[in-house]
Amino acid sequence: MSVTRTPAPDWSGRMDPEDGPDAIRLHQLVAPGARRAVIGFACDAGVTRNKGRIGAKQGPAALRQALANLAAPADAELFSDLGDVTVDGDALEAGQETLANAIADALSDHERVVVLGGGHETAFASFRGLRKAHPRARIGILNLDAHLDLRLPSEAGGSSGTPFAQIRDLDPEAFDYLCVGYAEESNTQALLKRAQEWGVKLVRDHELIADPLAANPAITDLIARNDLVYLTIDIDVLSHFQAPGVSAPAARGVPFSTIERIVSLVLKTAADLNTSLPLADLVEVSPAHDRDGVTAKTAAVLARRLLLG
Repeated sequence: MSVTRTPAPDWSGRMDPEDGPDAIRLHQLVAPGARRAVIGFACDAGVTRNKGRIGAKQGPAALRQALANLAAPADAELFSDLGDVTVDGDALEAGQETLANAIADALSDHERVVVLGGGHETAFASFRGLRKAHPRARIGILNLDAHLDLRLPSEAGGSSGTPFAQIRDLDPEAFDYLCVGYAEESNTQALLKRAQEWGVKLVRDHELIADPLAANPAITDLIARNDLVYLTIDIDVLSHFQAPGVSAPAARGVPFSTIERIVSLVLKTAADLNTSLPLADLVEVSPAHDRDGVTAKTAAVLARRLLLG
């Protein structure tokens, strides 16, 4: 069991020189010292402990590959790649500590960091890194997810199902958590009662299917009452046909267009209210279970928006 920091891979992809200087794709925007950055968390330990389908360790590589050939928008800025934190075996806690420190360091040089992979145990490391970088800030957590991930750690420790319970344990009074897209049949009554006891705000998948704007008031309120927003996106919030390559595919899921709209809302509202969005992550991409790379491609569209929006 070990944890290693691996350097950023070389990005490559399609080139269209015949179309002139505006034919730019994301692999051509990767450069050191940019305002925004990606970092990978290659880890299966959290999903393994949570008895899920393993494969999230390959998520960062698949996401980079899917990002590489996406077209760049007009006036796109450069972004940096900070490499990966790679967890071998069950060295989850050491991996989370390494990632938290890497994020804290990165936020001193970059205005926004986007974490790619692994399972949702990533969130505990992500939040700790953000808290280290901003020890006195009020932080609101927005989780787009079919699962509340409020399980209590077992004797084996934390897992991909426990990150927000672990975050609450750090400072119960400051815990401000909104879960958007949760599925009732994917969360036990124990978890739903815990969410109620802890003051967690919830928006069901059914509500978003009936009304794509159903979460807007809760999201706006979360952003308005905090200094910073941490956005974490579990790709299993989407329907199984949109995201088959995850640890736990959704039978129902939230439409992708709604999740895109929510990401745009978060970016715009944070800017309008002068609330910072320094950190986001996209987790649970499991390439071994992906069909035609559609899950990685879906997550890459969201990552592109967060990096360049």
